[in-house]
Amino acid sequence: IRLCFYYSQTQDWHHPDGDANDWDYDPAKKDFAGYLKDYVQPQVRELLTNYGPIGLIWFDTPKGITAEQSRELLDLVHTLQPDCLVSGRLGNSLGDYAQAGDNRIPEMAVGSDWETPATINDTWGFKVDDENWKSVPDLIRKLVDIASKGGNYLLNVGPTAEGIIPAPSVERLEAMGRWLGVNGDAVYGTSAGPVQGLEWCRTTQKPGVVYVHVFDWPAGGVLCLPGEIGRVSGATLLADPSAGALKVAQEGGQVIVHGPAAAPDAVDTVVALTVEG
Repeated sequence: IRLCFYYSQTQDWHHPDGDANDWDYDPAKKDFAGYLKDYVQPQVRELLTNYGPIGLIWFDTPKGITAEQSRELLDLVHTLQPDCLVSGRLGNSLGDYAQAGDNRIPEMAVGSDWETPATINDTWGFKVDDENWKSVPDLIRKLVDIASKGGNYLLNVGPTAEGIIPAPSVERLEAMGRWLGVNGDAVYGTSAGPVQGLEWCRTTQKPGVVYVHVFDWPAGGVLCLPGEIGRVSGATLLADPSAGALKVAQEGGQVIVHGPAAAPDAVDTVVALTVEG
């Protein structure tokens, strides 16, 4: 187990030379270079030398940081802990993986390692009057959507000043955990799926298996999938393999799967397809 640090001091809102707000940043009024050298780098060094192996450090840098300054931070991290990952929010297209915008999900698969940072309600920290909680179905489908495009879902939890995770967050995370307890094989260790751009479903895959995540179960239970899935030799419901094999046919450039008439899971029914080649 490795620790992961969220480190936002590259834009400390309280330090006089920190880049308090991207929208009113004026380099003539701040010694940002000195702030990075004398304040940020010593803290990064402390974090990466006093607490054992660190798995990831998640910078949240200001728009005003230069490519050279981003590179210096990246090199410092990799010098101190070569196995520590650095988030793409380091700036200037540097870092070990890419970041989507807050709560944003790309339309199609991304050909590199990436993640979406997201909130469970509308707030990154704790806000007592923010009750706009995302529903469990919405969160599960966002997780699957991101996985289907090869990404990671970095889902934020804002604790209170006493360190307590709000009950609505706990309820949603536990519900997601229960769903993953049954369907986790179709998310964990998968890569972007072969079928992209369909509204009613998403796909993920592992060697020899394509998982079809059906959000909107068709009337009658007949799934018509594009032929780019490949040659399919079998199909089962991931959550209930004891139900037996589903009838599969490949006709007219499509993969036709005959499932139950009603959706077994109203949020996301996962059909596991055995593929050849």
